[in-house]
Amino acid sequence: MDKKIFIISLFFSSFYLYSQEKSSILQQRLEYWMEKNQQENPDLTQIQEMWEFFLENPLNLNKATKQQLVQLDLLSELQINVLLRHREQSGVLLSIYELQTLNSWDTDFIELISPFVTIDERCENPPLTWKELINNGMVEGVTRYQHSFQKSVGYMNVSDSIKMNSNSYYLGNSDYYLTKIRYTYFQRLSIGLTAEKDAGEPFFRNVNKNGFDYYSFHLNIKGGKYVKNIVLGDYHIQIGQGLNCWTSFALGKSLELTTCKKNAQVIRPHTSIDENRFFRGVAVDISKKRFTLLFFASNNKKDASFSVDSTTQVLSVLNTGYHRTQNEIAHKDKLTESIIGAYLRYDIGNLHVGIASVFTHFSTAINKSLKPYNTYDFRGQQYQSSSVDYSYIFRNILLFGELSYVDFSRKSAVLQGVLWALDSRTSLSVLYRNYDKGYETMYNAGFSEGNSVQNEKGVYVGISFKPSQLWKFQGYYDFFQYPWLKYQVNLPSNGIENVLQVTLTPNKKLECYLRYHGQLSEQNSILSTNGLVDLVSVNQKNIRLHLNYKINDQWGMRARIECVSIARKDKNYETGILIFQDVNYEFKSLPLECVARIELFDTDSYAARIYGYESTPLSQFSCPALFGKGNRTYLLIRYTFLKKIDCWMKVGFSNYPGLEKIGTGTDQILGSRKSEINLQFRWRL
Repeated sequence: MDKKIFIISLFFSSFYLYSQEKSSILQQRLEYWMEKNQQENPDLTQIQEMWEFFLENPLNLNKATKQQLVQLDLLSELQINVLLRHREQSGVLLSIYELQTLNSWDTDFIELISPFVTIDERCENPPLTWKELINNGMVEGVTRYQHSFQKSVGYMNVSDSIKMNSNSYYLGNSDYYLTKIRYTYFQRLSIGLTAEKDAGEPFFRNVNKNGFDYYSFHLNIKGGKYVKNIVLGDYHIQIGQGLNCWTSFALGKSLELTTCKKNAQVIRPHTSIDENRFFRGVAVDISKKRFTLLFFASNNKKDASFSVDSTTQVLSVLNTGYHRTQNEIAHKDKLTESIIGAYLRYDIGNLHVGIASVFTHFSTAINKSLKPYNTYDFRGQQYQSSSVDYSYIFRNILLFGELSYVDFSRKSAVLQGVLWALDSRTSLSVLYRNYDKGYETMYNAGFSEGNSVQNEKGVYVGISFKPSQLWKFQGYYDFFQYPWLKYQVNLPSNGIENVLQVTLTPNKKLECYLRYHGQLSEQNSILSTNGLVDLVSVNQKNIRLHLNYKINDQWGMRARIECVSIARKDKNYETGILIFQDVNYEFKSLPLECVARIELFDTDSYAARIYGYESTPLSQFSCPALFGKGNRTYLLIRYTFLKKIDCWMKVGFSNYPGLEKIGTGTDQILGSRKSEINLQFRWRL
């Protein structure tokens, strides 16, 4: 209790301290997405790498094309259109602050993007010559090592013969290795290789005699007269609003209204460590006048489980990416997925229209075990999905939508939205979606409350209002329905989600926000009547107070207190609390930065868990679910030398007083403590 009182007092003592970091809005977007999707360590490498690239090579707003502005992944289509229209009517920008005169561009947003853009006469499409490639290209390498000091039961010291005949033990050591090397020449050329070994996977032994468990390669060339973009190797496809085909990461619901509308970067190379959501083959984007044609073909191996008495029917496609035990290794690369697709776009003025068709074939038929909730899921060996998407800008209103259809069920998914910049201070967003229970594609990322574009109807309304530089109000209301059953929900159900955030920024050093997040949903009751399970309403409320303060050029602080409550008729009332304090320090005389955190949490159950976004080395993201009663501390150090080499070290300690074991199954640790070290090196030539 004394510790809690100390941390609470420390928290409120930092009320007048903040951190107006330019990354704060980006962090809020990512953190909110991770909480919504319940992912503790998502792979957001590609977005991070894109922002890093533009930090070092700012995008020239006077010459950037629409496609390059979309690549920045920070601008809405409405903002892009306003900028292009201004350039066309008024000529080049003389200063970045001239953007304040544009609708939907406010000073806060201009400050946010200022590190990534510039106003000058740079050449945006440099020539591809050997001399230029040698003199102006950049080679970058990343090496990462992670180690847990407490071994779980899966790493017990038993003989190889026991490991080979059991699924209770991992075949490799507990260390994680990653190596990446990439050559880039501005935005015109990219060549990259990624190799990764997860903890528990064999390394230069057993099934991985060639070293790493996962390898990825790409060659990407841009900027031709007609062939605008071509990728060989591993790549991502983004089409429309993500209903038909979208392989890479995509933000969903958040307080930033611009994330409701996806800005598709039709082709991009795969540079992350995600072992599942990417295509392997070739993709070409050809453009002439107002028409652009994308063609792509992929042939990739997938992990799959087969029925016990059959080798000709797949029960499920596995997406964990882990190959640590005999069972996991037996599922590796057992299914071949072949995909071919095309996407034709037409752009004229403020109107965009696209038509896509994607054909998917599997080497073995997929036949999931039939359960009531998955009755309408895809079963078979092949299917075709087709879609039409559009966007149209009328003054300050952006209309967008997509309709997609699959042939195996003859069902569809539809999304229709509008973004409206009422004035420079107020924006409104409304979105309707209707995804049939029989609609399903293997790769989608449409706007949804659930984790897939299937079996969902809903209406979302969001608003952002900034009456002054001091205050900002953001919020949304989302009503959603599930017309059919879901996993562990035995009847059609519905729910409501509402979020309100008030942000106070009294000066450039201090920022704080108060957020209320309420969600009312329906779940199976833990009680039954005559063998029948009814649904009960689950009312969850989260309240968060978050403070950032930058004391001076060296010192900064960040603090948070968050409470959660869950009420349902068939269980006791559950609550939880999380408190943390961050301190960061940047040395004046040394290229050294440090971030330290102390964190306390106390929740009644896993259902009352609270997510806490953590600082990490570059291209890593961590938002662990904290539950039970415990505390966590970590220290992150970054050192840069010769201006070319960055070194990170993160050491973390978690303590659960009173527990005799942490985790379950092969990941169970005997004891009440966990500690780990994370080392990463990046060099650039």
